[in-house]
Amino acid sequence: MKKNFLISTLLATLLFSTTFVEAKTDNRTLVQHQIEKNKKSEKQVPKEIVEGAQKTFMAMDALHKNKLDEAKKLLSEATADFDKAIKDNPQLDVVPIQQTIEIFEFNAGPQEIETMLKLANRLIRNHQTQAARDILIPLKDEMDINTEFIPMGVYPLATKNALSALNKGDKESAMAILTGAFSMLIHQQIILPLSLLSAQDLVMEASKLDKNKKEEALALLAEAKAELQKSELLGYTTKNSKEYKALTEAIEGIEKEIKGKNLVEKLYESLNKSFTSLINKIQSDEKEVTKKEHKEAVLKIQKTEKKEIQKAIKEVPAFEKEAKADANKTVK
Repeated sequence: MKKNFLISTLLATLLFSTTFVEAKTDNRTLVQHQIEKNKKSEKQVPKEIVEGAQKTFMAMDALHKNKLDEAKKLLSEATADFDKAIKDNPQLDVVPIQQTIEIFEFNAGPQEIETMLKLANRLIRNHQTQAARDILIPLKDEMDINTEFIPMGVYPLATKNALSALNKGDKESAMAILTGAFSMLIHQQIILPLSLLSAQDLVMEASKLDKNKKEEALALLAEAKAELQKSELLGYTTKNSKEYKALTEAIEGIEKEIKGKNLVEKLYESLNKSFTSLINKIQSDEKEVTKKEHKEAVLKIQKTEKKEIQKAIKEVPAFEKEAKADANKTVK
């Protein structure tokens, strides 16, 4: 059994230049194609937001090193960056600032995976949990697309408040405000099963073969079915899902047609759409989690804005008093 696992350890300071660590596998071309597809789907992010966010991270680092002047400069520049971005586009909401891609490949067939699952199940029944864990942890065959989003309704405000606290000599408050801002960053993870991508690729390869190459086409479709079964055994889909059933039936339908009249053009087209539907469903289910996190961020924004308004109301009498004093000095 050949196993390849690869985990990216990217730091948050490497912002919005999609970082990809590629496993040396047979899926190299397939994975690269998916990355390019993902890049094209991403909206262009204003560079001011990316640079502003990066400067807030750098400012926190400067505060830890007690470089207060440097932190002030960075926070001031970050505030200017955010102000420009918001002025150019007042509708900015939740914006992606960083993306990393991680590859986990597990090269084993359905039968081998089934054997491993049965062994893990037996170990768990015998309370040998750690031994079972060692078997189960490597069972990942996926591309993870991790994206960090910045909520523009609250993050720039936190940056300004941190700068204000620092200008008043309150380093601890500035650090606390920045820490709170960092906690508002939203993380989204989209998992794309390599076995499903591979199965789709195998079907497309079969569809391009000359009709006379029946054995080659059938071999590719058999491999596609094995990859589909692999995705089910690894838990990326279920046998009961309508998408999985549709894919299995469609592949079997093409196999039957190849052995018969071999009128398969429309069948291949329909099968490819079914693969796309299942992959999109997996992505959609994962994005629902991000929507929930987005709502939580909005609540934080509203809470923060409410506090700022209350603070401003309390400060109005002081401002009025100062304004009257200045006016009296001007009259004299």
